[in-house]
Parts: sequence; C-alpha cells; structure tokens
Amino acid sequence: MMQVLNEKEKQEGKQKEKRTKSLKVQNMKIGGHIILLFVAAVILIPLYYVFINAFKTEMSINLSPMVFKPEFFTLENISAAFRLLSFPLAFRNSVIIVVISCILIIAGGSLAGFAIAIVNNRLMRTVYVGLVMLISVPFSVILIPIVQILSTLNLMNSFFGASFVFTAINLPFAVFLYTGFMRSIPRELCDAAIVDGCGMGKTYFFIYMPLMKVVTGTIIIIRGTSIWNDLLVPLVTFTNEKYDPLIRRLYSFASLRFNRWDLLFAGTLLCSFPVLILFVSMQKVFIRGIMIGSIKG
Repeated sequence: MMQVLNEKEKQEGKQKEKRTKSLKVQNMKIGGHIILLFVAAVILIPLYYVFINAFKTEMSINLSPMVFKPEFFTLENISAAFRLLSFPLAFRNSVIIVVISCILIIAGGSLAGFAIAIVNNRLMRTVYVGLVMLISVPFSVILIPIVQILSTLNLMNSFFGASFVFTAINLPFAVFLYTGFMRSIPRELCDAAIVDGCGMGKTYFFIYMPLMKVVTGTIIIIRGTSIWNDLLVPLVTFTNEKYDPLIRRLYSFASLRFNRWDLLFAGTLLCSFPVLILFVSMQKVFIRGIMIGSIKG
C-alpha cells in the first residue's frame, strides 16, 4: 500500500511540474505577443499617419491629422510633389548613387572577407579587428576630412564622390558579414579547387561568391536602404541641384521658408515606394540571411 501511495504522489508531483511549466510557457508567449504588438504599433502608427495625410488637403491635415474621411481625399498632393521633386531626375540620381555604392561595397567587402578568411594569419586578424572597430565610428567625426579629400580630388558634385563616401562608411559592416560567412565554409573546399586547377580568382568568383548570395542580398537591402534614405552625405557632397537625390529634394519641403505638410507627406510616400518594392522583391533572401545568422550564432 505504501508503495502504491508513493507512486501516486510521484505522479501527482510530475503532473504539477508539467502544469507549472506549461503555465510559464504560456505566460512567456503572452509576454512575447504583447511586446510584438507594441513594436508593431510603434512602426505602423507613423506609417498610417504618413499614408492617410498624403491624400489629404493641408487644411484637413491641420484640423484632423489622425482621421481620414472620403471628403478629404485628393490626388493633388501626389501630382504637386511629383512635379516639385523633379521626380524622374531625382529618382535617377538616387538609383545611380545606390547602384554604384552597392557595387563598390559588395566588391570591396567580399574581396576583403575572402582574403581574411583564406589567409587567416595574425596580420589579417588584426586588419579584421580594426575594420570591425570602424563600424562604431560616427560619420560626423570624419565629415570635415572627407570634404577636404573630395575637394582635393575634384569629386564634389560627382556621383562617384558620394558613392566613395557611402562605400567608406558601409565597407566595415560588409567585411564583417562576408568574413563571418566565409569562415564557416570548409577550407578543404578551397584546397580542392586549387588542386583542380582553379586559381584564387576563379575560386573567389565561381565557388565562394555563389555561396554568398544570401549575404549579398542582405547587404543590398540593409545598406541600399540606408544609402537611399541618407540626407547628410548628399548635403555635404552636392552643391549643384542637378545631382540632388530624392531625399535632399524632399528636405526642401520642410525648410524654414517653405513648410507644406501635404507636400511633405506625399513626397515621403513617393520616396518610400522604391525601397518598399526592393524589400518585397528580396525579402526571402533577407529572411534567409537572418535565419542563417541566428543558426550560426
């Protein structure tokens, strides 16, 4: 009888432990959902605010900025912002800057990551640590030297000048990503390619880079978006309006002399659509890169 009672007590104790564990898991899930809802609200409320006010008159924005009614709807803001932004020209300028910058960042970051991962001696490890430390250096610290260098090289008012600045700012991050992923590739793969007659150039182009599609896509999304939305570099490197990207032209809608909220919201919406299309088209690559990074960590 005593043994039977002891077994029943053990079973009851195990059931209580299971219940407490399940309650803890449920509480953690509820807490996680609350945090996610809060983060989603912080992100979605400004987007909702911009979207509804892009299609409202200036008076209706001032009277009821958070409410949208059918009688407030207008497309004049979009057409006026499109015209005042000189959207085709500014869009072309932004695309040129982003494309040149991303090409330089990907080429420089992947080559540096390949060299650091393959050689892997004390010198390369020191270079890698120094490059990673540069990620924490703010752009304002190097602002004046960059302007002086660009002026000396006659690269002010030049797409290449602005692209070189963006490359210098974002290259340490690209080296960090490429090096981490290339180090995870077995060294035997490189040795086998060399034995088969591939030089270092062919090994880099035809073996390593095809495996880096996820990293490349992640860099295009993250750094391409930051370059597209950057205002400070165009303000520093361009003094001629014909080189202005979209963000700098949008900045003119919120100056002290000219403040039109309806045009600002409409222009913000127009400037956001290309980035949204880029993210939607490459979201699978971006999510795959985050998952691979989390698994590696």
